[in-house]
Amino acid sequence: MQRIKAKKLTLGIVGGGPKSWIGHVHRISSRFDNQYEIVAGVFSRNPNISKKFGKNLGISKDRCYSTYQEMANKEAKRNDCIMVVAIMTPPSSHQIIAEKFIDKNIHIISDKPFAGNLEQAKKLYKKIKSNKKIKYALTHNYSAYPMVREAKRLVEKGKIGKIEYINVEYIQDWSSGKTIKKRNSKKILKWKIDSKIVGTSAVLNEIGSHAYHMVIYISGLKGKTIIADIKQISNKIKMDNNAQVIINFNNGAKGMLWTSVMARGGVYGLRIRIFGTKGSLEWIQNDPNYLKFNPSKGAVKLLERGFFNAEFSKNFSRIKFGHPEGYLDAFANIYREFASSIKNNSKKRYYFPNEDEGLETAKFIDACKKSSRRKKWVKI
Repeated sequence: MQRIKAKKLTLGIVGGGPKSWIGHVHRISSRFDNQYEIVAGVFSRNPNISKKFGKNLGISKDRCYSTYQEMANKEAKRNDCIMVVAIMTPPSSHQIIAEKFIDKNIHIISDKPFAGNLEQAKKLYKKIKSNKKIKYALTHNYSAYPMVREAKRLVEKGKIGKIEYINVEYIQDWSSGKTIKKRNSKKILKWKIDSKIVGTSAVLNEIGSHAYHMVIYISGLKGKTIIADIKQISNKIKMDNNAQVIINFNNGAKGMLWTSVMARGGVYGLRIRIFGTKGSLEWIQNDPNYLKFNPSKGAVKLLERGFFNAEFSKNFSRIKFGHPEGYLDAFANIYREFASSIKNNSKKRYYFPNEDEGLETAKFIDACKKSSRRKKWVKI
């Protein structure tokens, strides 16, 4: 298989069909900076729907595939083979799909979580590390918000001192305002009630992974031991819907994580606070352009994206300060950085999440399930 050098990276997509909201997000974000061209894809388990949707996107008929296996095998034989594949399918399929394309030396951008469970995560991690020809990016998109990266830089520069406490929460409401019972659960929650599809834990894989990733991304720490209390919807609907976790970190810091998908009225529910020996930082998803920096001595500072004291955030800001920026932009930042890392192949530092953070998050989720079941502390 020969690769043709091009200004744009050729992108194939697995998943994200006509009814997929996250698929729409990925496709828009990949095109923000004119770094990718979508040239191939399989978008649905239904071959007819997949091919029709691909044609509507402007993909040539011979590159609208019925399965990801067909796509990987046929693309690998082309002189103009895709350079990157973006995976946006349910969690339990991430590993097996990624591995198929890794075997073809195709770079991977995957939606979170890293894998459906820890066993899959370990296999995928080993596969990625064993192939030096490919790069892997994980779209924990909140990590690409300008002020989240500003927070990471402030921690690295020691502005809040040694971290002592971390509090993070990510809540949503999947109930649509209804009481979920056995008879309406499938209609409301769809595949998320199927553990074979959603993986280890619905609440932790879907949004808890974002919360924990935010913690380790900004702080640079890793969880050491945890004790978790996980709740299911009911005895008849065994889907995890709430998790509260106490975390001991590798530097001795303490942390608390709360994530729920049944918090009535819960919207814009991602919030993180980090406290160190010199002060604290706070970032809230609903007000993403601002980072609160509270020194232990002196006045509270409200840092604004791309403005004066938030110089580092300018590297990831797409519009002038004073104007809102958010979700799609953050996704696009990951796509842009990943493209740069492939094209330049240099030792420059990049900030997009990768397989290392993916495995750490999988370890955390697995430990939470064990802790909640055993009602005791466990090691991560």
